[in-house]
Amino acid sequence: MDRAGAAVWTWAAAASEVLLPVSCAVCEEPGAVLCRGCHLMLRRSTVHPGELLAPRGLAAVDARVWAAGPYEHELASCVLSFKNGGRTDLAPVLGTVLTGVLLRAAQHVAPTGEPVLWVPVPTSTRARWKRWFDPVQEILARTSLPPATWIHRGLEHRHRSRLGATPQKTLDVAHRARAIKGSMRASGVQGATCVVVDDVMTSGATAAEAVSVLRQAGARVPGIAVLATVRAGCSPGADSTTAGSHVSEFPHSLN
Repeated sequence: MDRAGAAVWTWAAAASEVLLPVSCAVCEEPGAVLCRGCHLMLRRSTVHPGELLAPRGLAAVDARVWAAGPYEHELASCVLSFKNGGRTDLAPVLGTVLTGVLLRAAQHVAPTGEPVLWVPVPTSTRARWKRWFDPVQEILARTSLPPATWIHRGLEHRHRSRLGATPQKTLDVAHRARAIKGSMRASGVQGATCVVVDDVMTSGATAAEAVSVLRQAGARVPGIAVLATVRAGCSPGADSTTAGSHVSEFPHSLN
């Protein structure tokens, strides 16, 4: 259902090109998904993905974090436009960025080429109905995977009515951890080496829960690969250095 919804939006975006020409997701210059200058700046800021200091929310699970960079400027604009602005045409761009992160993570997790499963954090039911697609899965599907690694959708949300009732970005670290606790379940990971994959890491609470659930299911989980991390004290929507203020939520949200 997610892919069907995403396909509809992609088709609709292409069909509307005549009336609504594509523009740069960062500076809004018409003519391309990303203009030459913004594309160059995105490449420069993400060309050296690496290991970053894990946020407080990950302290209990002792997991490493690999990211393309901080959630700022061109990278933040692209992620925000893709997730909340309906710009599904940015999936290949973000897939290329995530490819670099996966390659770097694989170098540390499996230096001799042993098998690795990339396990995406599932979107909540609330967010799925809002966007009609799963952002992390869509981006991950457009990456070039390192050798001997595979995508495995080994995590899913439990059906709980309170899940997603309060937006995670409005909660502090402790409340995020409590809100997400028990929200996921894992399958098909017994004995496997898994790396959790997400788009943006804020407090680390969601990633910590994913790591814990996978480990309880018998997996070895050395770390998490993400596109970007949010600076301490900021939320994805409150970072003063984040560009893309013109991006807004879908006006047709079903919530």
